[in-house]
Order: sequence, then structure tokens, then C-alpha cells
Amino acid sequence: MEWRAHIARNGTALFPGEPWARHALLLVLGLAAVLRFWDLPHLPYTHDELSALVRIYPSLWETMRKGVMELDTHPPAVQAFEWLWTRLFSMEEADVKLPFILMSLASIVLLYRFAMAWTSESAALVLATLMATLQYSVFYGQLARPYAAGLFATALMADQLTRWLAFGNRRILVGIGIAAVLSAATHHFSLLLAGLMGVVGLLLASKQQRKPYSVMCLIVIVLYLPIAPITLHQLSQGGLQGWLPPPGDGWLTDYGWYIAHWSWALAGLLLAAIGASLWLTFKHGGAPKPMRGAWLLWGTAPLIIGYAYSVWRAPVLQYSMLLFSLPYLLLFALHGLMHLKRGAALVACAALGIVSVHSLVMERKHYTVTYHSKYEAMLRDGITATTEHGRDQVLVLLEAPGHMIDFYRRLWRMPDEALRAVNILDWPQAKVDSLLHAETASIVVHGRSNGSAEENAALIQQRFPRMTKRIDMPEGQVRHFVKPLVGTELFDRDTLAHLSHGATLGPWSIEPTMPLTEHGWDYSGRDFGLMIEMMLDSVVRHQEDLIEVVAVVDGYTTESRAAMIADVRNSDSTVFYRGGNLDPAQRPDSAASMIVAISPSQVKQSGALLLRAYVHNQNSGQLRVRSITVLRRDANRIGGAVLGPAAWLGRFPPE
Repeated sequence: MEWRAHIARNGTALFPGEPWARHALLLVLGLAAVLRFWDLPHLPYTHDELSALVRIYPSLWETMRKGVMELDTHPPAVQAFEWLWTRLFSMEEADVKLPFILMSLASIVLLYRFAMAWTSESAALVLATLMATLQYSVFYGQLARPYAAGLFATALMADQLTRWLAFGNRRILVGIGIAAVLSAATHHFSLLLAGLMGVVGLLLASKQQRKPYSVMCLIVIVLYLPIAPITLHQLSQGGLQGWLPPPGDGWLTDYGWYIAHWSWALAGLLLAAIGASLWLTFKHGGAPKPMRGAWLLWGTAPLIIGYAYSVWRAPVLQYSMLLFSLPYLLLFALHGLMHLKRGAALVACAALGIVSVHSLVMERKHYTVTYHSKYEAMLRDGITATTEHGRDQVLVLLEAPGHMIDFYRRLWRMPDEALRAVNILDWPQAKVDSLLHAETASIVVHGRSNGSAEENAALIQQRFPRMTKRIDMPEGQVRHFVKPLVGTELFDRDTLAHLSHGATLGPWSIEPTMPLTEHGWDYSGRDFGLMIEMMLDSVVRHQEDLIEVVAVVDGYTTESRAAMIADVRNSDSTVFYRGGNLDPAQRPDSAASMIVAISPSQVKQSGALLLRAYVHNQNSGQLRVRSITVLRRDANRIGGAVLGPAAWLGRFPPE
């Protein structure tokens, strides 16, 4: 059968295919809806969603000028839509997320129709099952960001392009144009995919179709022109190198495991399905040739371009931007399943669906990882502790972007007196220590987001030594520290080494001429004197464990310049260097703590890593070291679980 007749064989039905396939599709859609709508009122915003919502200003013009041109890296469509939607409804999570979940579901129908036209009910249902249940599409389908919208727009373009090639209807041509404009206005990578689709459409169009198609493409370009300056401005900014590293050697492997939920069962089943597809293609032939090459192009070109740009220009490549091209990569790998009979197709879909959902919930832990917000948790814990113990007895220390905290204050209509909170994000260590020294409260609630200072927990614990609560969450933590013990004390760190007058644990190096009194070692007039060396891999249990080195000092003046140094070496080369500075002008007049913290995961080197920790008295000024303690703190095992594995929730899982 000639390919044009093949894609036209089902006519223009809304849900093409045999009755059994349509019924199966409805079941798949029902499952997809359950996975996405599950406990929707308690599905919190992610950092990415909040970053968009805080850029919604009173007027649409201000939202476009500030929220998009100055502060965003995406085209304006979703930001403009959210500006309108939040005015019609609210900024509550369920209201804002609803349209994006609906677009995610609609894209499954469109992809089924597209795959059905080019292959058969069997392959189309397999694709629909995967797009319904993979965490890739479930997670991004729940986000009020450009991903579900971009997937919907590109799926609509693929569907309309197929129907137009089959039937040549001018109304369908308008649908292609609308989908192309939506794709271009939603995300740069959906624009890229739409452009690739447009080129394929031109190549496959018949002689009679090329003129109207070319006119439609010209109209799309004209409609895109108002958006083009935004795109050019954003491209001129480079990439996301401020926080996103370029893809490393293991990026593609990690991407594959991400698709497979880091599950051996799902990975094995997907590989078996690909193997079956290859065997059936070899035995019976595959989908029409013009589209097989297009699927490969659509599925791989965005990845290749994003990877190359990230390596040679500036980092941009993230899993989210490859969501739009994922269906076509899957279809290219699995199109041979078009030859499965009804029973075999239903068994394949059932097996993939069951294993995918099981791994989504039990191995990927989607509903634990995704349904906890670090920003909500730190504020709610602060409010709860304040209500229970009184405002004067509770200090809430936050390490999170202020606009994120302010968003929840406004959303929850929190009065200023609800809690006594200080945001210490980016504060120098000495300023935090001075605040803690003067504090009269008995409880500190410490909430931190990823990227904040690793030393502050240890710094707080120097003044409020007992920990009574710890909650680990993706990209954040909440801890409670107290002075007098209130409740049950928890322990999340061990002492590895200690040095003080009359007590020595560990392989310390001490300069023989270093003066020692009952109060400590006198550094006055010298730069160095006390040091310890240890192999990093021998003192941690997990790559993300934290090594904290705490030096208690006194006898300094405002002219003293000193720091506790962590120097990590690979052979003779320093591969990581970090210091916890004294900054005496901001310190209390009595004893203070200089702290440095390091995790093996921060050192982008392999091999035998030697940690050298020492006090550096930088200007040889007055300084006395009372003690130095080296501690290992348990890792936040799910800190990177949004885009990484979550095999174990750790000792302090989310509540």
C-alpha cells in the first residue's frame, strides 16, 4: 500500500481504530488521568513553577517586559497564559496546574492518532501507554510550565500534518499553522521540533499541496516575527552556566535511566519491546519509509543540537526540553510492534503499564518526591513551632530565595507576626554566628534549599547543640535545633577526629614550636600549625555525606584574618579548595567557630582524594585555637531525587 493511502485508511475519525483499540485507549487515558490528578489539591509547586508565578505582574505588558524579556529564558506564551488564567481563577496549585494536566492528557490522544495513522492500533497503544505512565511525561505533565503545552502543540502539529498529507483539507492546513505558532511561542525546543516537522511536511507534500503549504509557512513566520526579538535576546544571554553544568560523559546513560525510572525491570521490558520491534520489522517490514527517517530526525536532532550547544557554547541541555521529541524517538524504536495481533498488543500494553506504574510509585517514588515542597515545609514547621512554643522562643532561619518565601506568605495571607523569621541566604558565616550569639530563643527552625551554605547547620549547632527534628526533601531540608533539650534528641553526625587541650583523636600534625596553653594553641605570629589529613572515601558512607570541620577560636582582634581550610588533593594537585572565614568585625567578642564543609560529590574528580584540613592565620595576627573537630553528617539521600534516583528515602524521609 502506498504511504499516502496507508495514512488515509482510517478516514478522519476523532478516535480511529478498531473498537477494541478505542476502548483500550480510554483505559489508558483513565490511568493517565489518575496518575496526574492524584491528590491534586496537595500537589505543591516546584521551584520552576514558582519562578514563573513570581514573575506575574499586574499588567500583561509589565509581565512581558519584566517577567519574560528581563528574567526568563522561554518564549512568552505560557507566561501570558498564566497571567490571564490566574486572574480568571486563582494562584492555588490545583487551579494553576489544571490546564497543563489537561494538555498533557490531550497530547496522548494526538500522539495515538498520529502513530495510528502511520503504524497500527498496536504500536499506537504501546506509545500511548508509555506516554501515560512514564514519570517523564507524568512529572512534566503536572507542571504549570511550558513542557505539557509544548508537547501538546508539537503533537497537534504532527497529527494535523499527517491528516493534511492524507486528505489535503484546507481547514487541516490551518490547524498545522496554529500548532506551529503555538509551538514557537511556547518553548525554544518545541519551536525547533516544529521547524523540523515543517521541513518534513514540505518534502512529503504533493505538487498540488506545496503552494498552499508554503503560503501557510510564510504566514506562520510573519506571526512569529513579534516573538523573534525575545528569542534573539534570550539567545544572546548564552545559557544557564550560572547553575547548570555542561553534559558530561555519563549524561546519555543517566538520561536513559531517567526514562526507565532507574528500574531494571522497566529497562529490561523496554529493551525487550525494542528487540521485538526490530525482529518484527525485519520479518514483516516497518512503517512507511518517509516517516521512519522523520521520526529519527525529530527524536534525535533536538538532543544532538542541545548537547552540542551545551558543550561548545553554553549549558542548556535538560531532560525537560527533550520531552517534545521523546514520542518520536519511542515510535522509531517501537514501530515494528505494529504487527502485533490484538491479544499480544493488549498483553504488551498491560505489561508495560503495570511495570511502569509500579516503578513510578515504588522505585521512582514519584508521589513522595514530587508531593513535598521545601518552601512550604520550612514555613509550616516554623509556624507550628511558633504556635506551640511562643514567638519569643522560636527563631526561624531560612536559606531560600526571598521571593519564593514571599509568594507563600501572600498566598497563605500570613501576617507578619505569624513567625519571627530571618532569611540568611548568602549571609557570610560571621554574620550568622553573630545573630545566633545574640539570640535569646531556645529553638531554631532551620530551613534550607539546595545551593545554600553547607556550613550553617554546623554553625547553628555550635550555639543550639541538640537536634530534635530533621526532614529530608528533594532539594532541601528542615531541621530543629534547641539549647535545653525539648523532646527526643536525634543524631545525624559522627565525630571522626578531635583536637583540644588534653584530648586528641585522629592523625593530627602539630608544629613542635606551636605554643600550647590550657586554653589552646597560640597562632600569633605564625600562619600555620595544626593540620589533619584523611582520605575522603574512607571517612564517608555515601558520596553525598558532608564532612564538617569546626575550629573554635578566641583571642582575635578586628585585624585578625584567619580561616578554616579544606584542601582536597588528587596526587599533588588541588582539585577543591574552600574556607570558612573568621571575619572578626562581624563576630562576637568571645569565642567563635570557623567552619568549612565539603562533600565528595562536590569534588568533580575521581581517584584517591586526600582531604587536608588546617587553620590558616592569613596575616599572622592574634588568634588562639581552642579546638578542631572533624564530623561526618548523614547525606540527604533524596536531595537530588527530582532528576535522579530515589531508591531509599534515607533516615529522615519527608513527612
